Amino acid sequence: MDEIERQLFSKYDVDIYEHNFVRGVYDLEVKRFRSSFKAVFYKSNKDKLDEQMAARIDELINDKSEHLRRSIQHVALGRKRQIIIIIDNADQRALEVQQAAFIISQEFAQNWNALVFIAVRPQTFFQSKRAGTLAAYPHKVFTILPPRPELVIEKRLVFALNVAEGRISPDTLQGVRLTLGSMAVFLRALLYSMEKNRDISEILSNITGGNIRAVVEFVRQFIGSPNVEAEKIVEIQGKSGNYVIPLHEFSKAAILGDYSHFVPETSLAMNVFDVETPDRRGHFLSLMIAAFMLSDETPKDRDGFIHTALVVEEMQKWRFLPEQVEKALRKLTNKRLIETTERITFEEDLAGLIGSIPEGFRQTSIGAYHVRRWAGDFAYLDGMVFDTPIFDPDVRERMSQNLGSFDIADRYARTLLFRNYLSSTWESSGLGPRYFDWNEAVRYGQGNFDIVHRAITKIVKARASLEPQRR
Repeated sequence: MDEIERQLFSKYDVDIYEHNFVRGVYDLEVKRFRSSFKAVFYKSNKDKLDEQMAARIDELINDKSEHLRRSIQHVALGRKRQIIIIIDNADQRALEVQQAAFIISQEFAQNWNALVFIAVRPQTFFQSKRAGTLAAYPHKVFTILPPRPELVIEKRLVFALNVAEGRISPDTLQGVRLTLGSMAVFLRALLYSMEKNRDISEILSNITGGNIRAVVEFVRQFIGSPNVEAEKIVEIQGKSGNYVIPLHEFSKAAILGDYSHFVPETSLAMNVFDVETPDRRGHFLSLMIAAFMLSDETPKDRDGFIHTALVVEEMQKWRFLPEQVEKALRKLTNKRLIETTERITFEEDLAGLIGSIPEGFRQTSIGAYHVRRWAGDFAYLDGMVFDTPIFDPDVRERMSQNLGSFDIADRYARTLLFRNYLSSTWESSGLGPRYFDWNEAVRYGQGNFDIVHRAITKIVKARASLEPQRR
């Protein structure tokens, strides 16, 4: 009610308590009052008559919802306008709130002579239509697909480039003055890279779950990330004019954010190799759960959800305890690699993530990207090296060498050792589900390891060629 009142005043210059407006809204009541018994009785006492009239008008105004309804109808008739009410972001709330919002919308549509739009999630709509509030009322449904993330980013980058190159008048930016020569070069490289490398569009869409706000925020962070070699990008783009930013730069920015090491709370990625119990096979539990939900052979309902009991039963076949599975499900949910039927996340206390387990889960594009792209990738494994418990003392000791070094050769050695440790664990674990194979993930990511190895070889040769000159 307060928001409707605020918008009427700020957007449409309608003060619903202004004297002449109120008299116009209740013109019929004023006329009826003047011909009523009270008006005739107080005809000789004008002050008393006005007092009685004011009391009646005050009584009408105090019923705020009815006064708003009458005010809106008065404006609509007087200005010949269609009233449209939009209940936005209901789809971000719990099911009960969405259903309550629909009842409110129905009341607006029926009694306020308004056209009402309300946003609900598809699964909520179908669930409520079958056995909820939507089943009791007629409605028209519009399915609105989100725009393709790469198109949104392209338009925003083009706008930013126009600002950086001075093609947009500073007046339209309300007095902002910018000198952005290097930024313009960087933005051109980013636009060119998105055009030439489809893998970049894929990572933008998948690691954010298709959420446009999240995509925009990630690209903003990428542009200013200390983990992106911006100077190199600007230098090469400035010379060649057609530099394609490598995919691993985007992966590194998504995994590390603004930090030098992986921080679970701020990263877009989840460490799928982390464990909750001293079980070395647990390195693969999260990956197996996510892959099980991705599999076409896994039984799902028409909305793609898998019954929780089925997930637990499947993992028990591979000798994982129900408690292990439930902890993994909570962590996967909170990092949005999977989602629940209620679209909730889990609270955390001193004992860890808490809350009852929902009846079903389904995969997300974020989980699919972790399983199919990141699991064996160099940039991802490099980020998870220091966040993963290592059960082999010898491997742990060897990985601890040059612990603080960020040199690419040392990072490559650590990451290769980490991958080999995981491969050894997989081979000895007895795990072999049809829907996930760690060796396949290793083969897929080998290309990234080869690229890093070639870069190290090139650096070593360059240093060797400079050595005689120094002598």
